[in-house]
Amino acid sequence: MFDISKYLEKFTIMSQSRHYLRDSVAEAIKNVCKIEIDPKTIEIKEGIVRINTKPIIKSEVFLKKNKIIGYLNSEKKIKIHDIL
Repeated sequence: MFDISKYLEKFTIMSQSRHYLRDSVAEAIKNVCKIEIDPKTIEIKEGIVRINTKPIIKSEVFLKKNKIIGYLNSEKKIKIHDIL
């Protein structure tokens, strides 16, 4: 018989990993740029981070994006290719 709980568990794990990625990026921005942003404004798709916030915050993040990407790759073991 098909066990629905095991099937639904897959979606729970995917949802948790998405939240973990967004929280990790927000934490990296906080550590590197000293700016707190809401994780809900972060979208991650195929290793590319998009931040939907004020332009001044985007500019600050863009200036330090290499440090943020390095932090995520070394500290959190998250593969991020670019920040937009």
